[in-house]
Amino acid sequence: MKKLLMALAMMSLLAFAGCGNAKESATQQPAGDSGSQPAAAAAAPGDITVVISEVGNNMDTIVANYTDTSIIMYHVYDQLVTIDDNLAIQEGVASSWNQPDNTTIEFVIKDGYKFHNGDPMTIEDVVFSIERTRDIARMASFVENLKEVSASGNKITVKMNEPDSGYIRTFSSIVILNKKYCEEVGEAYANTPIGTGPFKVKEYIPGSRMVLEAWADYPFEKAKLNTITFKGISEQAAKYIAIESGDAHFALIDAKDRDRATSNDKVNLFEKTTTYTGFVAMNSTLAPFDNANVRRAIASAYNKEGIAGISPGQKTIDSMFPTMFETYSSSEYTPKYDLAKAKELLEAEGYNASNPLKFEAWIYSDSGLPPMEAFQAELRSIGVEMTIVNLEFGVFLEKMSNGEYQLLSGGWNNVEGNPLSSFECYYSGSFGNMNIGFYSNPRADELYALAKATTSKEDLQAYAKEIQDIAAQDVPILPSSTRVFYYAAVKGLQGVDILTNAYV
Repeated sequence: MKKLLMALAMMSLLAFAGCGNAKESATQQPAGDSGSQPAAAAAAPGDITVVISEVGNNMDTIVANYTDTSIIMYHVYDQLVTIDDNLAIQEGVASSWNQPDNTTIEFVIKDGYKFHNGDPMTIEDVVFSIERTRDIARMASFVENLKEVSASGNKITVKMNEPDSGYIRTFSSIVILNKKYCEEVGEAYANTPIGTGPFKVKEYIPGSRMVLEAWADYPFEKAKLNTITFKGISEQAAKYIAIESGDAHFALIDAKDRDRATSNDKVNLFEKTTTYTGFVAMNSTLAPFDNANVRRAIASAYNKEGIAGISPGQKTIDSMFPTMFETYSSSEYTPKYDLAKAKELLEAEGYNASNPLKFEAWIYSDSGLPPMEAFQAELRSIGVEMTIVNLEFGVFLEKMSNGEYQLLSGGWNNVEGNPLSSFECYYSGSFGNMNIGFYSNPRADELYALAKATTSKEDLQAYAKEIQDIAAQDVPILPSSTRVFYYAAVKGLQGVDILTNAYV
């Protein structure tokens, strides 16, 4: 990761963090005549302002489980390994790795790293950074198979309890922390981070912004950027306005602003199809969604095509497996949009005009409001009363992980390129992490175990098809859409790499 960050910094641009040695760049759209539009800011030499959706309240990338947090902090922390644009594993702090048997992974750790407080990075820091996941709830499925971590010389050996074909990919989420510092400051480590990366934190205002500055004592090739300011703007239209008005240099923008960016000759537009998977999740442990027929009714009332059409660049999907994965399939059991069927299912469960179905639906950003309002209107037409609640993201995430919601709308990227993460959407050992529907099915658990153990592509695809068939019938999570991401940058920024896993 160091090599790419330095190369991009020398061109005075922002790269998507965590991108390893990515080679593929985003497609640049031709710019037209901007007419009388405001001139966007020129790229200030050495100083970049980047708009993201939110600067979170917890900057531990593993705990936060949020793309924007990782985008920021992968400039501050180094990862054990990274994932490139083709979803292939690349070196990070580990220069190489191998699997001498199907339950052992060995990493060779590079020399020369040191932390921002001057402490040299030791092999014990790397072991600590892996072992600490045992205390992080959302890493439960990873920890379940983490039997033992040991070190000898410059080699880390990880022993698994059982074979796991995708386990090594999970190590791309392991950022290297200073063991001594974390033990000294306790929980304060998360928001006063000490990393080994080329940038350190200069200023942090939770929920608002974070300013990173180049670390003068970085032991490798120094960054040519002086600062990167990450500014949180949740309102979609305001993100593009920040570029056009000169308040920022780079932003993920709403699809509705695509044409506006294309027609401004002071702005470059980039687009990228990612592993993003949008969904509506229903908590199968809480009423009314502990009833499979109610879940099927809600799925039948969800107009995928119509809701996806609200924003340009969206494509409907029928699976939690990303569409570019060979394991993706559209099950024949996927509920079709049918309001009459939805009403029939609800009436069979005792819901009618005198006893209407009522529940809350959670979202975490203004961009999630129009689709849910459209869904709300569909449900209202069959007598269902859905109340939309827009929560601050940190609150949303915590309550979601604790299983406190009834229904929610969200989306995520498969940042590791691991099909097993999609299996985990239905695996009981991943409650509150990938399995946010808190769905339990013995066969789904068995299929997850089989998928972990196999080295056969054909078997993996067969297991994936079966679990997608089960999920389509029980619908604890309703896959909704994937989408093209659009990014706007001032003309002074060139060579921006945008990764399939949506890291910046």
